[in-house]
Order: sequence, then structure tokens, then C-alpha cells
Amino acid sequence: MNKKAEKILNTTVRLLIRDGTKITMDEIAEYSKASKVTVYKYFDDKDTLFLEVSKYIFSNYIGRLGSILNSGDTLVKKLYRFLDVISDFSVTGELDLCRKLAEYDNTIETEYELYVKTYRRAVLTLIDEGIETRLIKNNLDREMLYHYIDMGVVYYQQNAEYRNKMLGDSGFQNRFMLFFISNIFADGVQILSEHI
Repeated sequence: MNKKAEKILNTTVRLLIRDGTKITMDEIAEYSKASKVTVYKYFDDKDTLFLEVSKYIFSNYIGRLGSILNSGDTLVKKLYRFLDVISDFSVTGELDLCRKLAEYDNTIETEYELYVKTYRRAVLTLIDEGIETRLIKNNLDREMLYHYIDMGVVYYQQNAEYRNKMLGDSGFQNRFMLFFISNIFADGVQILSEHI
């Protein structure tokens, strides 16, 4: 993708987060500092642009999850990087945007489902690595662990009050994370201290 098309996509993301799907191609052209002809050169219509926006966003997060799994980092570092990616997806408003776009167009729903499958594979891969390295308690069912972790992620993504508390109060964040991971990890205190 060339820089002009990428700039149009990034501008469209910001406008969609701010104003929703009511934005016009004229506004997109104006805010991206491109002519309307240039916008239409890369994107046939608003529906095509919205689909490309969702693909662009999902591709970014899928790539970030893949780079975590393929890195040579320790499991603890991978876990914290994973949480950062999931947090970014929520805090930027891009996750809510993608959900709204999926309601707008069924094709985007397919892109969302691909992201969810990648997210699930990433979580299960991290769980398997944790069990192998004995950082995760070996008497826990991996499917149950996946749902336990996913429950926390979904709550974080959907509850702004909780998310703000986690982001703004490091004492609360540390206490909560210790509580949350002590049910999974053999030594939750060690896991948290390795991150600090």
C-alpha cells in the first residue's frame, strides 16, 4: 500500500472513531489533504473504504499478535506485550469501530472473525507455553484457562470505568493482576516482579 492510500485509511479511522459512519467522502478527502479524485482512485466508494479500514486495522493487530508469538521473549514479556496489544485495541477506539463496521457490512464481520480466531490461537499458544515451562499450574484445563483469560479481556474492553482504573491506578492494577494471575500461575508474585 502506498503512503497516500495509507494516509487516507488512517484519516478515515480517526474520523470514524470521532463521527461514526455518517462521514462523507468529501470530509475524508479534506482531512487527509487529498483530492476527492485521489480518494476515489484508491477506494471506489464508502463501502469499499470501510472494508479496507477494517482490514487495515485487523491486519495491524493480527500482525502484532503474531510478532509476539514469534519473538524470542520470555513468556512473561510475551504476556505483557499481549496485554498491551489488547489494551491498545480498546483504548484507541479501534475495537469498537470494527464492531460497528461489522454491523454495517457482513464482509467486515468475516474480517472480525479472522481476528477473533487469531486472538484465540495466540492465547492458547501462550497457555501451552506456560504449561510447558511450568509457569502455569499444570492441573488446569487449557480451554478453561482460555475462557478465564478471555473473560478478563472482554470485561476490560467493554467496561470503561474498570479500564480507566487499571490504566490510572498502578496500585490497583498490581493488586488486581496478582489476584487474577494467582489463579493461573504457579507463582504470581514472581510473574509480576519480573515485569517491574
